[in-house]
Amino acid sequence: MKTLKLTIACTLLVTASLAQSKKYIETMEASIAELYAAETVESFDPVINKFTRIGQAEKMQWEPYYYASLANVFKAFRIQDLQVKDAVLDQALASLKQASELSENNVEIVLFEGFINMIKIGVDPATRGQTLSPGIMASFGKAMKMDPDNPRATLFMGQMQFGTAQFFGSDLEVPCGLINRSIELFDSSSPESSIAPAWGKSMVGNYVESCSGEETESKK
Repeated sequence: MKTLKLTIACTLLVTASLAQSKKYIETMEASIAELYAAETVESFDPVINKFTRIGQAEKMQWEPYYYASLANVFKAFRIQDLQVKDAVLDQALASLKQASELSENNVEIVLFEGFINMIKIGVDPATRGQTLSPGIMASFGKAMKMDPDNPRATLFMGQMQFGTAQFFGSDLEVPCGLINRSIELFDSSSPESSIAPAWGKSMVGNYVESCSGEETESKK
């Protein structure tokens, strides 16, 4: 009888866990869709709040805080005031830190931290370029070692090297090689789950023309 009761209890526990997991996935899928549909600065705030609430409810899941961070970054892209932009990026880093505490050595978190700091350089290039660049390159380098086929790690390393090469008037062949490689990776890779990070390919477009010209020059 005790064995039967234990079996029933375990079955109920597993069933409840699966139901909770399904609800979590469905809630995250809907929230991620809202994030990608948001367009104005103001429209990101409800999405950020929603991800934060999900994170508070699902205390062991890193994805809600990751997407709260991503929503803050997308919001920052649409802000012209540099001080306000910088404050929003700080909020993105704070949410990402919460995600990191729940999932250590996560390649998506590692590369995304580098990406946020890369954007922060643009707020004050003269001051931050020298201080933040080494850490950013280290983040991208670590992410590429952790997952050589991650398209975001490859793209962001290419973007960082592209900007550096342009600043110093250096050859663009290496960064363009990384950017072109990232396109291949975006086309060939697929997310591990319906809520795994899958963004970034749209950012390649800004470099296609410059890298196409560089490729032509390198073949001469």
